[in-house]
Amino acid sequence: MTAAAATVAIPTRNRRARLIPLLERLIPQAADVGADILVVDNGSSDGTVEAVRALAGDTVRCIVEPGAGATRARNAGARAARGEVAAFIDDDALPRPGWLAALLDPFSDGRVGCVGGRVRLRFEGAGPAWINDALAAYLAAYDLGDDPVDLATRPRHEAPRGLNMAVRRGALLEVGGFDVRLGPRGSRPSVGEESELCLRLLGRGYGVRYDPRAEVEHLVDPARLDAAWFLRRAFWTGWGEGFIDARYQALRKVAGRVRWHYGRALLGLPHAASPGYERNRLSAACGRREACGYILAFLRYRAWWSGRVGMQRGAASARAKSADA
Repeated sequence: MTAAAATVAIPTRNRRARLIPLLERLIPQAADVGADILVVDNGSSDGTVEAVRALAGDTVRCIVEPGAGATRARNAGARAARGEVAAFIDDDALPRPGWLAALLDPFSDGRVGCVGGRVRLRFEGAGPAWINDALAAYLAAYDLGDDPVDLATRPRHEAPRGLNMAVRRGALLEVGGFDVRLGPRGSRPSVGEESELCLRLLGRGYGVRYDPRAEVEHLVDPARLDAAWFLRRAFWTGWGEGFIDARYQALRKVAGRVRWHYGRALLGLPHAASPGYERNRLSAACGRREACGYILAFLRYRAWWSGRVGMQRGAASARAKSADA
């Protein structure tokens, strides 16, 4: 394919002030590659829809997705996309020059199903001194280096971030889209929808790539620079991981992960949110919250997935017996 066959989908909710500058940056990039832009409004009440429709034309469109959550909005954007590739960027991100062309370039290989790019954090003013790499990851920082990477060879948690990724539209629809049980919704900062999608794409034989040339800046909301937000995000990060492992991982691998990855965190004492965290204390507290989220989600979904697989096998066996008869 050529880079021209693409739609840039932007899920948004009540961020008109950030969305319009984003569109102003994106419109020239889309024009350069012949792409169109689709804003997916997810229940805004700040005049977002009216502002976008004032810009509407051949390049910019706007649709409304009433179902809450960025995951549902991305799925709606993929269904409404006109291009062969659906490129996703969030309304609190700013693309660097050449972002869209770089993100689409790997799709010239027909085997590639998904591509993600680098995400750098931009704070209002200087970044907090207490932010370390572990905490930055909760804010969606994503950097696998200066060389392209075949993500089929890397751990699942290194999958692209939803605020800077593109997916071959046919492949995305073929595997059923993003799982709406994962991803942010309301005050729940859940994650994992991108890595779960990539597992299904890889299972269908599609390639997943990282390309550092496709870079965006994530504008960090100052309200997130709070211990309570990090602890909540850590719990839902673990929840997403537990949900995915309940479906895809053998029990022995889960036991190894709990022992070696979460074991040390689980030995620590609970840590309530309060002002004045030191970075190491907050990282340790987040590790405990993430471990708790992981175990709770795994226990909740393991039996459900096992029962579902059993029912599917039983139905297949019954069909086979009926065919033999």
